[in-house]
Amino acid sequence: MPNILNTNTIHNVLNILMMLSALVIAILLATGCTQDAVSGLLECSKSVISPSVTAYAIAGLGALKILINIGRDGVTGLVKPQPPVDKGQ
Repeated sequence: MPNILNTNTIHNVLNILMMLSALVIAILLATGCTQDAVSGLLECSKSVISPSVTAYAIAGLGALKILINIGRDGVTGLVKPQPPVDKGQ
């Protein structure tokens, strides 16, 4: 029976989603934003790092990971099924 679950595609989609999630979280945390207890709004006047610097750093790391995968397996390697793992005896 063929394996219909392409774990490599799922792996790469999850990598992209994690990169985007990390980007949002990193911008909020690394720039010194706080949440107002009364209104719940974010207050970023004490930010020590520009949000754009944080965004570029996190996005760059994620992009580097994808570029390494492309360099290793080619663009089509991002969605091709991977060979079975040799479990050895």
